[in-house]
Amino acid sequence: MIGLCRIGFAVGRIGFVAGCVLAASGATLAAPAYIKAAPAELSGAYGEDVAKRAFSDELINESVKLVPEGQCPEEPEFTLTDAYPYQGEPTSVIWIERYVVNCEQPLRRAMLMLLKEGNITAVPMAPGSTIADPNLQIDAANFAKTAALTQSENDCAEASIVDTALVAKPEQTGAPWKEQWSVSTCGAMQLMDVLFTPSPEGGTNVAVTAASD
Repeated sequence: MIGLCRIGFAVGRIGFVAGCVLAASGATLAAPAYIKAAPAELSGAYGEDVAKRAFSDELINESVKLVPEGQCPEEPEFTLTDAYPYQGEPTSVIWIERYVVNCEQPLRRAMLMLLKEGNITAVPMAPGSTIADPNLQIDAANFAKTAALTQSENDCAEASIVDTALVAKPEQTGAPWKEQWSVSTCGAMQLMDVLFTPSPEGGTNVAVTAASD
């Protein structure tokens, strides 16, 4: 996590709100103690300068707030566990950061980091251990929330993704895989099975059903 050693807490909502923008800094700092991820992948993909910024404390405007379903300290500590490149456009400098937040129950969170014109922007991703790429997460989240709202017993119009878990890994590249997504609908938790099936023609099909007992 770029410069985030603590995360603010807000009551009554779930997930991440806002983003954060970090300005360029010429200083090179040692990796803070909360960073456990290795910089090798970022260095290999984008060079040493990008890796040094990614593994330093240069946050200027902290506006990311963690808003979990369960109980958390007001400023929960966390550990950055992984950081690896994500290739969008050929000229893009984008990477994904995954971390564990120390709440009553450890929470898994992820951010998409974009470096452009010297500034770094952090974009929240789906929580948990989903292996879907950022674009696929958007489609899956929309399907999962719609399915959960359809099954909701109360007159609810709001849904949020609270957690994701990898249930069945793909056996090989291009093979389908299964995840279970936790969706909150006005405070009621619903578990949805999400099946991802890569298509030979390109793209990935997403099927969402209520989780089987």
